[in-house]
Amino acid sequence: MKKEKVNTVKPITKNTSSSKNTKKPPKWFYLILILIPVVFVILLEIFLNIVNYGKEIEQFIAVSYYHPDKIYLNPDLPSKYFFNIKAAPSVLPDGFDKVKKENAFRVFVLGESSAAGWPYVPNASFSRQLKRKLELYYPGNTIEVINCGISAINTYTIRDFVPGIIKQNPDLILIYTGHNEYYGALGVGSTVNLGNSRFLINTYIWAKDFRTFQLIQSAISWFYRLFSSSDSDDYDNKKNETLMSRMIGESLITLNSDSYNSGISQFEGNFDDILSWFKEANIPVIIGNLTCNLKDLKPFVSVKTDELPAADEIYNNAQKYYNAGDIEKAKELFLYAKELDALRFRAPQQINNIIKDLSQKYNFEMIDIDSVFKSLSPNGIVGYNLTVDHLHPNIDGYRLIANQFYKRMEQINFLPKGRKNKINTATADSILIANFPFTRLDSTIATMQLIQLTGQYPFVPKGTPNYKMLEFKIKDFVDSVSVDVINKDIRWESAHAKLSNYYFDKGEYEKCISEMEAVIAERPYFDIPYKDLITKMVEGNKLDQAMKFLIKLHQIKPDYFSYKWLGQVYLKMNNSVNALKYLKEAVNFKDADYQTWYNLGGAYFLNKQNEEAIKALQKSINLNPQNKLAINFYNQLSALDKKR
Repeated sequence: MKKEKVNTVKPITKNTSSSKNTKKPPKWFYLILILIPVVFVILLEIFLNIVNYGKEIEQFIAVSYYHPDKIYLNPDLPSKYFFNIKAAPSVLPDGFDKVKKENAFRVFVLGESSAAGWPYVPNASFSRQLKRKLELYYPGNTIEVINCGISAINTYTIRDFVPGIIKQNPDLILIYTGHNEYYGALGVGSTVNLGNSRFLINTYIWAKDFRTFQLIQSAISWFYRLFSSSDSDDYDNKKNETLMSRMIGESLITLNSDSYNSGISQFEGNFDDILSWFKEANIPVIIGNLTCNLKDLKPFVSVKTDELPAADEIYNNAQKYYNAGDIEKAKELFLYAKELDALRFRAPQQINNIIKDLSQKYNFEMIDIDSVFKSLSPNGIVGYNLTVDHLHPNIDGYRLIANQFYKRMEQINFLPKGRKNKINTATADSILIANFPFTRLDSTIATMQLIQLTGQYPFVPKGTPNYKMLEFKIKDFVDSVSVDVINKDIRWESAHAKLSNYYFDKGEYEKCISEMEAVIAERPYFDIPYKDLITKMVEGNKLDQAMKFLIKLHQIKPDYFSYKWLGQVYLKMNNSVNALKYLKEAVNFKDADYQTWYNLGGAYFLNKQNEEAIKALQKSINLNPQNKLAINFYNQLSALDKKR
C-alpha cells in the first residue's frame, strides 16, 4: 500500500528583525502630548483677557476716576459665588488708599448681611459706627474700616476673600459670621449649591478667577438653557421673590441630620482655614459670636420625627412658661425651638461653640455678643427689642456690636497709634448719636425693605400675597421718595439730593444739610454732594456751614472749586488774609473765570496790595468786558494810584 504524503503547516514565527526595528517614542514625545492642552489653555486665557471676555474677578479695584488713588471691593465680585442667581447682592462702597498712609489704621470687617448692616443703609452698620467712633477719638489718624460683608454669603466666600485681604496690610480683622452657613451661596441647603465636598467647592471658587473656566461654564449654561424650557418661566416666578426666599434649596434640614452635620463641618473647616491664614500672617483678629431673635419669632418650619419633637410645639410651650413667669425654663425651650427649626436661617448653637473653640485654638479674641444682647433684653431673652426680624439687629443692636468691638480693642490695645482725644465714653456716645448720618428717608427705606422680606415666604406661607406691602400707605413726600428708591426708579443718593432741594426751597436748612450729610458719610470721597451742599449754603448765606464742608472737601479733593469757594467765603466772612491765600491758588487753574479774578482783586485791596489788585481786576475785565463792577473798581483804584 502506498503511503500518502502528509502536508504539514509550518508554524508562523515572529519576525524578530522587524520587531527590533520598532522603537518606543522618546520621553519628550509624551511631555509634548501633555503640554499641548496646557499651552492651549494658557493661550486661550491670554486671548480672553485681551478681548476682555467674562468678568474681572480681581478682589479690590479702582472704581471711579474721581478718586483713582482709592480702591474698593470689586462690585462684580459677588457674581463669582452666585452662579445661578440673576441679580447677585451688592458690595459696600468702602474705599481705602491704594498706598497705605503711615498714620493709617486699617480694619477689615468680614461677615454676611448682619455685618453689612441690613436692612439699613451702610451708615447704620456696626462697621461705620465703629469707624466714626475711631475718627472721633483719633482725628489725626487716617481711619479705614472696610466692610466686606455681603448678603447671602457664608464662609466659602469669606475664605476666598482672606488671601486678598492679607495683601492689603490690615491692622485688625473683625468677624461676625455664621448665620448663612446653610443657605448662603454654595451652602449645603442653598439653591446655589455644588454638593457637600469642601475641597471641590473651594477648587471651583479658585477656578472661577480664570476666564477660560468662565467660558466653559457659560457654554454649559447655554446648552442647559437650550434644552430646558423652565428657565425663563422659573425666572418670571422668582424675580419678585426676596433674596432670602430664592436662596432656599433644602427647606427641611432637621437637627442632627446628614445635611445639618454637613453644614457644621463646612463651617468648621472653612473657619479653621480663615483663622489659620490670619494667624500665619500675624494679623490680629477679634471674633463676635452670634445672636438672634429667640423670643418673638416662631420657627419657620416645624418637623416632628421619631427622635425629635415639633419645633412649634416647643416654641408654644416656651411662651406658656414665659407668661407663667418661669423664665429659666422658657429660655431653655426658646433656644431648643430655634435648634429644631428645620429652615436654618438662624445659626445652630454648635456654630457658636465652634467659634469659641477655634478662637481659643488660634489665641484670637472673642466677644460674647449673644450674652451682651441677652443682658440688655427683657428677662434675658432676645426679641424685637434689639432685632428687626429673625436675626438682623436694629440700629441700637448695631451700635451695641460696634461698642463691644471697640471695648475689646481698647482692652487689648488694638487701636491707632496717634494721639487720642480726651473724651469720656458718655460724651463720645452722645456726640455720635447727635451726628448720626441717618434721616427719616433711610428709616422709611429700611421699614419698606423689612415689609418686603417679612411679608413673603418664609415668614408667611409660600404663594401668600404680600399684604404688608399692599397695606402700606404713602403719607407724605418722604414716603413717596422712599417708594421710588424701593422700586429702583431713583438711586438712594439722588433721593437724598431730591429731599435736600425740597427742604432748601422751604428754608429748612438743617434738614437740607442732614440729607446731604447722609450721602457724604456714605460716599466720603465723592465731591458732588459736597459741592451741591456748599453752593446751597452760600446761596442761603449760611457761611459757617459752607465753610465746614469746604474744609472737608479741600482735604479730600483740592481743586478749582474748593480753592475758589474757600477764597470767596473767607472774603464774605471778612477774613481777607485767608481769602487771598486761596484765591491766588484758584486763578492758577484754567477754569478761573472773571468773578474769581474780581474777588482776587478785592482780596489784594483789603490786604493793601493795590498794584496787584489792579492787575487782577484788569484780568477780570479782559475775561468779561461787560463786568461793570470790575470796571468801576478798577477805575477807582487806578485813580487812587495816580494820586500817589
